[in-house]
Amino acid sequence: MGELLPRHLETELEQALISTKIVNIVGPRQVGKTTLVRDLLKTGHFITLDDENVLAALEADPKGQLDALIAEMPTGPLIIDEAQRSKNLALAIKRTVDENRKMGQFVLTGSSNIFTSSQVADSLAGRVQTMTMLPLSMAEARRMGSARVLDWASAEDGPNPAALSKPEAMSRADYIEMILAGGFPEIQNLEAPRRRRRYRDYIDSVVER
Repeated sequence: MGELLPRHLETELEQALISTKIVNIVGPRQVGKTTLVRDLLKTGHFITLDDENVLAALEADPKGQLDALIAEMPTGPLIIDEAQRSKNLALAIKRTVDENRKMGQFVLTGSSNIFTSSQVADSLAGRVQTMTMLPLSMAEARRMGSARVLDWASAEDGPNPAALSKPEAMSRADYIEMILAGGFPEIQNLEAPRRRRRYRDYIDSVVER
């Protein structure tokens, strides 16, 4: 496996686990949600509903399966990848967090939000923090820190132009290459012909679905 690129959402995720019971990460496929919660977070117990056996067991007895998984965990949240594949998960999670005041109980990922029904959303208000994960920003792709322009502009003593770091020297060709590479982690570093093919296949699969 190649080197993992830093994701600025990682810090926000770690902070959310301290202050809310459920962290819900939604975003397009292939933007790196699974990598974030499985490889970068480095805590909790990971399951994926892409595993048909896990999904079938959870659909048959959602509350019982959640209770069993939580009982086996030494520490950290229960991480459920591809959560949108389950029809019964949202209500089972609601029952679980209603019984336990602990923060950081669940981290969910999915291409759609499982808490959109009015019944679940209303009853979990204040207990779910939903984050949207997008493809790599240019700062992430180039292994740079997150932008601090807003912090600079809102400083108590007023913005100081000297406090801003100097932009990296880049040619017109460099900018064009960054735009063409895009922000999907697995596609970004491919050679141009293969990259074009992958993007074309991605768009076709979304449209056809």
